[in-house]
Amino acid sequence: MDRARGAAPAIRRAGSVALVTGLMAVAGLGLAGCTSSSSSPGAGSTPETGSSPGTASASPGLSVPGTHKATARYQITAPVSTVVIVSHVGNVTVTGGSGPGASVTQQVYYSKTPPTTTRSLSGTTLTVTYDCPAQLVCGVAYTLAVPRSAAVRVTAGAGSVRLTGLAGSVTAKADVGLINATGLTSASVSLTTRVGGISATFTAAPTAVRASANVGAITVHVPGTTSYKIAADARVGKTTVSARQSASSGHAITATTDVGAIVVAPSP
Repeated sequence: MDRARGAAPAIRRAGSVALVTGLMAVAGLGLAGCTSSSSSPGAGSTPETGSSPGTASASPGLSVPGTHKATARYQITAPVSTVVIVSHVGNVTVTGGSGPGASVTQQVYYSKTPPTTTRSLSGTTLTVTYDCPAQLVCGVAYTLAVPRSAAVRVTAGAGSVRLTGLAGSVTAKADVGLINATGLTSASVSLTTRVGGISATFTAAPTAVRASANVGAITVHVPGTTSYKIAADARVGKTTVSARQSASSGHAITATTDVGAIVVAPSP
């Protein structure tokens, strides 16, 4: 992406935003609702060791003709300390809880053949992902409840990422989508989106925060009782820093965006 300042780069970026926004609208249409369908419990999925069987149900609605939707839920009873989620199309929501296991709710969307979803447990690392056969519409929306202290790594193609109440390290990357993190007590957090926005609110002072967007606004709220070493750079947009600053602080915040505003402020 052209990082030069000035009107011409801004116009080119605006054109890119319009194009991606159009693609997001098409993706949203494909993922909205479904026609009536039926599926057996756990269809199109592979349960992992240490989980209870999943149950699936189809839901009627309105969408692209021939599109189907089914929801399955899985309980991982074994201890989980790291959670890896790889999503292509669909929203991802992760909430921290008491643990030690985790629960996975997956809502699959498809026009012809259900995606193959997998939940693999290697030691205490849970990996959740899926593969889609070639077809008009195919995606999976994930909702997970994980141990609050678990390390969480999310990679998303198109879709929003929501993170709540996490205390372990967090890494979230999205190609197209908003990233919203609330109630964090994590020491290390890295949030990246190419097109979308980033919002992160901490209830405990983080040690290292990195937030980066190509096109999108960034807002970071941190406890006002701590000073931070802050580096914020909005190429095209306004930067507002009202959080306490100290160049020698052991708490660092780095926020960069090519197009969009940046706000680093005390938590409300």
